[in-house]
Amino acid sequence: MADISIIVNGVSFRNPVLTAAGPNVGSEEMIHKAIGGGAGGIVTKTVSVYPAKDKKPTIKKGNFEGLFNCETWSEKPLLYFTPAYRYVRTNRIPLIVSIGYTPEDVSRLGTILEKEVQPEIIEFSTHYTGRSLKPLLKVAASLKRAVSCPIWMKVSPGIPDLEELALSASSIVDGFVAINSLGPTLDIDIENPHPFLGSSYGEGWLSGPPILPLALCTVYRLAKVQAKPVIGAGGISSGEDAIKFFMAGASLVQICTAALRKGPEIYGKVAGEIAEWLDSHNYASLKEIRGLYIRNAEERAKLLGP
Repeated sequence: MADISIIVNGVSFRNPVLTAAGPNVGSEEMIHKAIGGGAGGIVTKTVSVYPAKDKKPTIKKGNFEGLFNCETWSEKPLLYFTPAYRYVRTNRIPLIVSIGYTPEDVSRLGTILEKEVQPEIIEFSTHYTGRSLKPLLKVAASLKRAVSCPIWMKVSPGIPDLEELALSASSIVDGFVAINSLGPTLDIDIENPHPFLGSSYGEGWLSGPPILPLALCTVYRLAKVQAKPVIGAGGISSGEDAIKFFMAGASLVQICTAALRKGPEIYGKVAGEIAEWLDSHNYASLKEIRGLYIRNAEERAKLLGP
């Protein structure tokens, strides 16, 4: 059988399918179930200096198996999940703690987490940092100064000058995660045209299969201009979906929406489908297909000329 284990930033993953930071890992029980479901690594729900105070409801099913949500970050205190973090470590599965959002926040959080939890990697969300280059780099630099472990920047969709961000941030961060949910977005029940989410006007963020093409293109654009690992997230629900991300340059993938819709067994199911696809196409490992689309696209560009 094909080898789907991989080492990223010096961390060994038994398979490349991770949880994504979101409600799929919103409780200790859900983290346990994700491990039992075959996740190759646990990315936690994002925590910040203060617990969030989200108005319910925060999640609603959307079109094309997507989800709308108006969650911000965890409603639990910073170290509430410490027993769950320790459970992850006991099971010898890489722990990636997601944090946000300001330079001061991530510096403080990173310092505490390295001392109390010792995650293999820290992921920081840029969801509420804005889309300008300077503030994003300031957050990245602040976290990098505060911790010794690798750090991943989670990129929100719609950032202008994505290649410029990739080139500038790659000198600071150790990897990129693409993408966060898309929004703000809106849906309306025409039989009951009132806001269906707890946010003030019913707006939310869209995740799942509807955003897969955007996530895939973002991974491709990040991977082709710089050498740091890229982790794909957005709409993955099958092994074939994941294969697309690897061919676009991803080293790992993350799943949230499919786990909420189909259960935590999705992580292991997707990992198994990846191995089966590689076997059926005579590939021995993920290394052989990572960036395959980038290489083919570059070859075509050479043939076509400027």
